[in-house]
Amino acid sequence: MMKRMVATLLVLTILGGCQKQVDTRPNILLVVVDDLGYTDLGAFGGEIDTPNLDALAQQGLRLTNFHAGPSCAPTRAMLMTGTDNHIAGMGSQGGLETEAQKGSEAYRNVLLPNVPTIAEHMSEEGYHTIAVAKWHLGDKPQERPGQRGFDRSFVLLEGGSGHFDDTPLLEHYEKANWLEDDQPTVLPEDFYSTDFMTDKLLEYLSEVEDQPFFAYLGYTAPHWPLQAHPQDIQKYRGKYDEGWDVLRGRRHAGAIKQGVVAPSAQAVDFEAGMKPWDTLSDQDKVSARIRMEVYAAMVDSVDQNIGRVLTQLQRLNKLDNTVIVFMSDNGAEAHPIEIFANRNGWVDRNFDNRDENIGTRSSYATLGTGWARATSAPFRASKSKMSEGGIRVPAFVVLSERDADIDGSYMRVMDLAPTFLDIAGSKTPTTMMGRSLLERWQGGPKAYADDEVVAMETFGRRAALRGSWKVLLQEAPFGTGEWQLYNLAEDQGEQNDLSAEFPHIRAELIQAWQAYADDVGVILPEHPIPY
Repeated sequence: MMKRMVATLLVLTILGGCQKQVDTRPNILLVVVDDLGYTDLGAFGGEIDTPNLDALAQQGLRLTNFHAGPSCAPTRAMLMTGTDNHIAGMGSQGGLETEAQKGSEAYRNVLLPNVPTIAEHMSEEGYHTIAVAKWHLGDKPQERPGQRGFDRSFVLLEGGSGHFDDTPLLEHYEKANWLEDDQPTVLPEDFYSTDFMTDKLLEYLSEVEDQPFFAYLGYTAPHWPLQAHPQDIQKYRGKYDEGWDVLRGRRHAGAIKQGVVAPSAQAVDFEAGMKPWDTLSDQDKVSARIRMEVYAAMVDSVDQNIGRVLTQLQRLNKLDNTVIVFMSDNGAEAHPIEIFANRNGWVDRNFDNRDENIGTRSSYATLGTGWARATSAPFRASKSKMSEGGIRVPAFVVLSERDADIDGSYMRVMDLAPTFLDIAGSKTPTTMMGRSLLERWQGGPKAYADDEVVAMETFGRRAALRGSWKVLLQEAPFGTGEWQLYNLAEDQGEQNDLSAEFPHIRAELIQAWQAYADDVGVILPEHPIPY
């Protein structure tokens, strides 16, 4: 009997030693929405119905001074690599580089092969890596997600597309290219981008077993063309009849009430390209408000699908051990793209933009300057600009060990990759310029000291920040073509140029910007970029 007991204990010991150890490191879910305005979520002051995102933001840490790049691809390059967009190869954006910039590694406008991605690092750390997102970082086989560290992927290669099918974003594309695991895929008849991307993420999450996961969910909504489900559009009929001037005031007040902008922040009354609502004809008002109704429906759909993701994580018993980070890739799109795209008659020939048809799969409409500016209250400008309305984006993080709070300290998109590695228990690689935000998110000191300078450039538009001080150079009509100086603590709308009062601060920040430009290989465009 004793021999049998010893033998049994020996077998149990051996079996126990052979069992897999459970990896309890946190999962990471990164959610990026496309062209979302700063105040579009209820938790940031908006009226759109976003209960799932609001609940997450309000139980987490709202990051009210979080900065992205001014447009899609530069932001994604910094997001994926943890370094400056020039070093990552995305100094501009595909098709917008000038002759002077062509040939430079900093302006190849694809993700450079010698710059590791966060997916490659996380894979090395034992994470299962997933991308369901707009890619926009290169379309050659070696530039696709599966070659850059992602185990599973469903991505849109280009910067946008129709939301109900593979309609191309612009005339020079034959069609939109959606890939699954780097291979072309056929979209189903009932395809809608936000819904189907969520379906794919849920599918990929169900495949994860013993590994922690890093999942990048990068919705293409609410990027133009504005298209949404009829039932979601109907929900917002009549809600924007008072126009963008009224909405801007309400958004500004809502942001102050939510605590995401300072009570002293002054609204920007007027900017280039803005028209007072009362100057529009009755017909133009009808066309304009329909666009905002569809836009709101697209944001609403994103929130509905985030609810589906949370339900799946709960069902898989993974929600409590998942760090969730949410952000927009830049400010809202204010350019009249449907007019630009129609210069050769492409929109008129291929789409039906009658008011009653806007929002359907056969329409091609964009938001427009007035609404886009309303979503950025109280900041100046919008997508593609270095003003705060172009680069300060809504963001939040949900950490299980951190109580709800609002953090107004400076953070930037290139900091996320080293933060994710820190969460995984790894150090920041030397290839990354960003720094981990984890200690700050857990209640520690600021990631950036008040005397540190951070600088940036895209499309020839330039900025450098130190504490609350910011120098900004943008061409007319978005600026003066000369460096301007602002104190963001007192002037979040960048309306009061303090260059004459504080010339030494201006000079110091300009000099710091030049040092940055030399370091990362900035080549200024020889003419203004029309975007």
